[in-house]
Amino acid sequence: MRYWEDLAVGETHRYGRYELTEKEHADFVSRFAVPAVVGADADAVPGYWLCCIAMRLLVDHALTDMASLGSPGVDRIDWPNPARVGDVLTLSTELLSARVLESRPEMGLIKQMMTLENQRGDAVARMWTNALVARRETAS
Repeated sequence: MRYWEDLAVGETHRYGRYELTEKEHADFVSRFAVPAVVGADADAVPGYWLCCIAMRLLVDHALTDMASLGSPGVDRIDWPNPARVGDVLTLSTELLSARVLESRPEMGLIKQMMTLENQRGDAVARMWTNALVARRETAS
C-alpha cells in the first residue's frame, strides 16, 4: 500500500495498454448520444470516452495499491490530438505537487498530470487532477 509519504514530486509512471475497438466506439456513441460538433473530426473517438479509459487504467494499475481517499476534482482537461479506432493507448502520470492539508492532517493532497498517449506517442488526452491520499502516520 502506498501512502502520501511514499510519493515524490516529479515521479512518473506508465500504465496499461488499451485498444480502441470499433464495437466499443459504436457502443459508447449509441449509449451516451454524443452530439455532432460543427467542425469536429467525425472519425475521432469522443474525448469523454478517453477520460473514462484513462480512469480505468489508473484504477487498474495504480489506485488498487494506493491509500486513496478520493478526488476533489479535475482542474483541466484537453484533447491535443484525435484518437481513432485501432489506436492502442497507454497512460502516464507525473506527480506535480504534494502537500499535507492543514485542516485534515491525516491526509495529503496531490496534483498530477495524466497523459493518455497512442502507439505513436501522441498525447490524445491530458488531465490535471487532484487526489486525496491517506498519511501513514495517521492511518489506523
